Amino acid sequence: METEITERPALKKERTPAGNIPAMSSPVITGRRKTMVVIRMWLSVAFFIYRKFPNPVHFYRILSKVIGLKNRLTINNSIQKLAEVDGRFFFNINNNGWPAKHFNRLFEIEARIIVRKDVSNFENLRMVLIGLTKKCPLKCEHCYEWNELNKKETLSLSDHRKILQKFQDAGISQFQFGGGEPMTRVHDLIELLSTAKKSADFWISTSGFNFTEENAFKLKKAGLTGVAISLDHFDPALHNVFRGYKDAYHWVEQAAVNAHKAKLVTAFSICVTRSFCTESNLLQYMLLAKKLGASFVQFLEPRSVGNYEGKDVSLHPEHEKMLEDFYFKMNNDPAFRDMPIVIYHGYRQRLIGCAGAGSRYLYVDTDGYMTSCPFCRNKTTHVLDEGVEESILKMKAEGCGKFEILT
Repeated sequence: METEITERPALKKERTPAGNIPAMSSPVITGRRKTMVVIRMWLSVAFFIYRKFPNPVHFYRILSKVIGLKNRLTINNSIQKLAEVDGRFFFNINNNGWPAKHFNRLFEIEARIIVRKDVSNFENLRMVLIGLTKKCPLKCEHCYEWNELNKKETLSLSDHRKILQKFQDAGISQFQFGGGEPMTRVHDLIELLSTAKKSADFWISTSGFNFTEENAFKLKKAGLTGVAISLDHFDPALHNVFRGYKDAYHWVEQAAVNAHKAKLVTAFSICVTRSFCTESNLLQYMLLAKKLGASFVQFLEPRSVGNYEGKDVSLHPEHEKMLEDFYFKMNNDPAFRDMPIVIYHGYRQRLIGCAGAGSRYLYVDTDGYMTSCPFCRNKTTHVLDEGVEESILKMKAEGCGKFEILT
């Protein structure tokens, strides 16, 4: 069921003037408590591996590989911060929270690759991004779905059930729903999550539209893990301009409050444009994210696709260097220990390679076709058709249009 968009709507009157939302408690933990959680987490991983692969030689090889994997995921740094939400701990929004049975899937896949070599390209996927809808009330400056926005839907709720079931049957344990604006199909989303296997973490990427307190609690009950809210400026007026709607900033604030109440992991996503990329702007943004109770902030670099197609929007090397330095400062400097955890995909992609194109994840667009990622729009096979394995092989061979593929 869709939420009809006849005009760009405002939310019901829950309005709080910008900046008047009281500060929320920080979900970020550091220091001794974080260390104890990390020790318990890695002991549980080692115990899980030993139970599955008790051969001492296999166990040693797998454990060595897992440590190497951890170093790649954390860029050879120790885990300085964790986010604690509703009794679970998260160090990244793209990895499952602990404790949970499906937290161990990543390590089981790595172990099987080493010992049995029986993991298909399809089963090897760690995360799937799914375009739930073409509908959206906004006209965002950087929208990668610009050319499909508000066209007729081609996928029904039944289609999405089949898509999700196909991936879950393969053991995939991390899903992120986007669009368009997924909250325009909130009733379908609730139904989809309610009927899915409880062997995965589920996230949505939203502008905050329609993320009312009632919907937040319904989504949490249905199985939603977290929400990535798009916030592209700390200044309400400038965020509204970027998003193309006068109430966009208000939606963000209310979504953050409602996610916090429902005990959902909360992340903010920002497209860091050249004009925004100053240390002062970044720090003010982080202070706002902290006030709004965010566990994570993810930096996204602008790409020349969608509404940016044909435009010179890529960051310059000096911007990339500034973001890298800021990323390490926020995550490692004790002076910023209470700030949200920063995720900077561009830095990781330049350093260790892109995990898209079927290497670790892929994108299913709003018509159901597999593509390398939301930015590399190389449609291949419809996900419900035969030939999925061959299409992933083709994706990996073609690679990413900007980065080397993570092997």
